[in-house]
Amino acid sequence: MPDGRDPGKILRGGEFYSPVQATLHTADVLLSELRQPCSRRVPRHEHELAYVTVVLGGDYFEGDAKLEELHPFTAAFNPCGVAHKTVIGPAGAYFFTIEFRGPLPCQLDVRLPGETRFDAGSGSLLWPGLRLYSAFAGKTADPLVVDSHVMELLAALTEFSAAEKTAPPWLGRVKERMRDEFAENIRMGDLANEAGVHPVHLARVFRAVERQTPGDYLQRVRTRAACRLLRDPEYPLAWIATECGFADQSHFTRIFRKLTSTTPAKFRGTILARV
Repeated sequence: MPDGRDPGKILRGGEFYSPVQATLHTADVLLSELRQPCSRRVPRHEHELAYVTVVLGGDYFEGDAKLEELHPFTAAFNPCGVAHKTVIGPAGAYFFTIEFRGPLPCQLDVRLPGETRFDAGSGSLLWPGLRLYSAFAGKTADPLVVDSHVMELLAALTEFSAAEKTAPPWLGRVKERMRDEFAENIRMGDLANEAGVHPVHLARVFRAVERQTPGDYLQRVRTRAACRLLRDPEYPLAWIATECGFADQSHFTRIFRKLTSTTPAKFRGTILARV
């Protein structure tokens, strides 16, 4: 190191000093929920992967020469190869991390910042991080939902060009594809190819115009299709889940409850009682 100090341990992807409570790994990101139950001083270390931490609660301090107190609902970006120390206060701490797997920035031709960044809510880094955590914790993080929030995080980090103020012509094609192929495993790369734009740009424009992510939109399209099928009592719920693109009946039920505040079975009973 230029300053002559030992960089400390280099933590691999998915490796942390705090106990890991739950994980979700995809080809592009590693998602981890961490909980440190008591006070602890963590030695100086680096991370193999660039990552975003969303502090969810407790006492948490991070930095190197100077420790910054990160209050709950603060997001921090740490580039790979930059050493830092952390201190967990008396109340312990729990947080959610999003690690960007190495090939992702290269594949998207985006350059992540080389310095640490913090967002206590006034910027655009915290909110996609919290949305991704909500989907992760609620077990509704299907592939396009994860893709969508990750692209929004990358847009915030790379200061990608501002989104259009009005709907561009390609947005209609993207939405039409999702309506036509809602049962398929659509990814952001597929939609970006359809639109002829960068995936990060697509994510920003979709959010600006539709007030939701492509993943949210697809969940609504799938749920509407399921509502139509639920009118026929001959169709098993597991079959409807598969037919509409959900991972399984449990995933179908979670998304349906999130959007309608009831279960598919109860919804079916209500509709059939009025036929």
